[in-house]
Amino acid sequence: MADLSYWLLFLLIFTRVTSFFVTLPFISYRGIPQLLKVFFGLTVSYLIFLSASFEVEFLPAGNLEFIFYLAYEALIGLGLGFVVLLFFSLFRMAGQMIDMMMGLQMASIFDPQLGSPATLMGQLYYLLALVYYLTINGHHHLFLALSKSYELIPVGGGRFFTDASIFLLAEMFYGVFALAFQIAAPVIVVVVITDISLGLVSKTVPQLQVFIVGLPLKISLGLIAVYLTLPFLGPVLEDIFKDLYNDLVRIMVSLT
Repeated sequence: MADLSYWLLFLLIFTRVTSFFVTLPFISYRGIPQLLKVFFGLTVSYLIFLSASFEVEFLPAGNLEFIFYLAYEALIGLGLGFVVLLFFSLFRMAGQMIDMMMGLQMASIFDPQLGSPATLMGQLYYLLALVYYLTINGHHHLFLALSKSYELIPVGGGRFFTDASIFLLAEMFYGVFALAFQIAAPVIVVVVITDISLGLVSKTVPQLQVFIVGLPLKISLGLIAVYLTLPFLGPVLEDIFKDLYNDLVRIMVSLT
């Protein structure tokens, strides 16, 4: 009976871990073999199973109760992974704002991870944030948060929706939009000033074809603004990734 409870407990841990990894940007790419993802999930689940203290005598009353536990663990993993994906999406959103102002929104490419088109600056900011996150070993904090989730939300315990968790998610959505606009704001200001200047020039010199001159000019000045603001993006990324770990912990505390 004890051996069966061990296996059932490990299966529940594996369900939460793999559900969490499904949404992570650097693991959920379609180019990564599925067997490698399963092996990685098994390895992390086994390490968490050995390092954390769990109830040994864990045996559901029946198959229906165990299926409920599996569904609950999958929802917890997907919910935590969605918070991580939400934070990384703000960089793609900031790049899309820049592309829209520069006139590059039509020059989009297909992103196989999301299954939808992605703009050029959106991909640039997203991949830059991803590389920076791995460079500062931010993924270590993700594994730490995943392990800590079993202390704050025990297997088969806690709640999936609470008033505090809904309020925190709404606050995160607002914060993501605000941060995306703040990252794109310098480039947006440059492009808006360029549009105003071109409008004044068109009124002063009607013979000038502003549309023909304005599009390459906006793209050029926008790219220069992106180049000048990229060196100052590092501290901003570091603060955002610190908030990511703190918000993950806050979400887990709200579900207890």
